[in-house]
Amino acid sequence: MEYVFRYNKSSSDARVAVLKKLFKNNGYQAFDFAEPCQQKGIYYLEPRVSVSQDFWCKVVKGSLVFGYQTVVTNLPDGITYISLNSDNQFIEENNALTAKALRKIVDETYHNKNKKILFCGAGKLTAALENVFHDWSMAVLNFNWHKQTELSQRYGKKAFYEVAPFHDFPIIVNTIPAPLIKPANWGKRHSGQIIYDLASNPFGFDWSGTKSKDYNYQILSGLPGKYYPEEAATVAFNCITRYLKAHAKPALVMCITGSACSFVKLISVLEILVAHYEIYPVISPNGCVPNRFVDNLTFQDEIRRLTGHEIITTIAGAERLSSMADLRGSIVFPATGNTMAKLANGITDTCVLMAVKALLRNNKPCVIGLATNDALSGSAKNIGELLNRRNYYFVPFRQDNPSAKPYSCVCDFGKVLDTVDAALKGQQIQPLLLSVS
Repeated sequence: MEYVFRYNKSSSDARVAVLKKLFKNNGYQAFDFAEPCQQKGIYYLEPRVSVSQDFWCKVVKGSLVFGYQTVVTNLPDGITYISLNSDNQFIEENNALTAKALRKIVDETYHNKNKKILFCGAGKLTAALENVFHDWSMAVLNFNWHKQTELSQRYGKKAFYEVAPFHDFPIIVNTIPAPLIKPANWGKRHSGQIIYDLASNPFGFDWSGTKSKDYNYQILSGLPGKYYPEEAATVAFNCITRYLKAHAKPALVMCITGSACSFVKLISVLEILVAHYEIYPVISPNGCVPNRFVDNLTFQDEIRRLTGHEIITTIAGAERLSSMADLRGSIVFPATGNTMAKLANGITDTCVLMAVKALLRNNKPCVIGLATNDALSGSAKNIGELLNRRNYYFVPFRQDNPSAKPYSCVCDFGKVLDTVDAALKGQQIQPLLLSVS
């Protein structure tokens, strides 16, 4: 996975433990904020959490931070903050749980037969509250004139604008995150009146001229997490995964063969590719043996670091790639003469060949970045065969040393990204044959 899940282990929010389980069940590693981890993370901030500058300094660059605040200021460069409350589906589902939780609280604590309730604010949360308090006598206090006609149709004379008879209601529910209501102006109060503040910030009341402690005033935050942690965590998880899917880079399989002399340059190509694509690496058996060009273990560790994925080295592991619908295609780089010969003749005896076959069977393109000493001799027939086949595309190539190695050709490493981009559109980048540099 490109990301790991990061969470606050000491959080009292019950959603955190459920989210951790959901992410781990979906293949993510999970680390507490305090644990050292240099991989990009999906950070979860619970509601009303106070985030210090020290926290931001420890967030790995390239990470995504999900929270409930609409806006976060002083965000460091390289870190993306996403408000869960910017997702309409999340708002609807989370509001439904909030309303359901409030109804549970009222049913458990309020036993008066006078079932009259006033909603302050006419937003999406109030709409959810209407659904669960449908058997009560409901009224609404609105501060947005443009909504007043619509509210009058739903509430009739109980749709108040800017001023309401607060003393008539035993229960008042605020959803407005701004101090627009001043209890000091209410005059008399309803006996046993309860005020629930559900606003995203508890500033729906202007307490000047009176004191909140003189009222049965209750700030209720994080109700979904307190009363329905499993459902609330699932709603948050689905919101996060929707974002990841909508902003996901196209996924490719990168198949690495045994042309070890190209491994150093391969890393620089991979660095470019991972900036544009999600890369799943596959290395053939010959690509895993010790060689004189790179330290093999260090080379493989670097591939894991750049891609964020484990390396596939078995035919069984490569065969499973066919079931990954998000994969857009494969790239064989560097492609040896041996690999191209087997592709041309339908031989599938390594993980690289199986990976290509697994995607070709789903009509996904394969990009060939050749590097072989016999391109213009023994491999010429196989190159021609692949050029003539559907769904095969070549990175433009040239003779790399005509005087010393007249049959040798190597693809232009600087054109790999452009070739992949074109192949995914069903196009072969041109010119294919390059002049000797």
